[in-house]
Amino acid sequence: MSNAALNAIAKSAASASATYIQPGRYRFEVQAIKARDGFKGTSAIVELKVISSAPNGSKDPNPVDSSPSYVENLSDAQKYGGARFKSFLMSLVGAEEHEFANPAALAKFFDAERQAGAFLLIDAEAFDKTTAKGGTVTGIKWTTVNPSDAEFAEIERKRAAAKLPSFAAAMG
Repeated sequence: MSNAALNAIAKSAASASATYIQPGRYRFEVQAIKARDGFKGTSAIVELKVISSAPNGSKDPNPVDSSPSYVENLSDAQKYGGARFKSFLMSLVGAEEHEFANPAALAKFFDAERQAGAFLLIDAEAFDKTTAKGGTVTGIKWTTVNPSDAEFAEIERKRAAAKLPSFAAAMG
């Protein structure tokens, strides 16, 4: 093996394989939003925590307190990963598409110091769907959660404990 390959491995962060969202109905808490460059290109990754789950079909959903990830490959525009991820962000904060037309508006979600989406709640319905080629993929319909005053206070408490700015400051 070449030194370049060994250096690439040594400098990479170790990762366990991701746990993906299984078909089901969910309430998730966002833990972090990240972008990663990998062998298939750039991906947007949302680390989630399952707050509640219920079956949607014959498969078992991800259990409460598990940590699945939502991942979209952003490198191939014809696969619409960027469009699906924009829809996720819009649902996360109840925004309109024009509010995310500027890359600077998106940066606050990926910036490790701001993590504007951290600890926000989002509902989802995940379901199996058949592709044009006959394969099966998981589709996800995201729904905005308007937190109660108590839920929002808990979001802010968790943000402070994680040494993140308030939600309003992170979004500003």
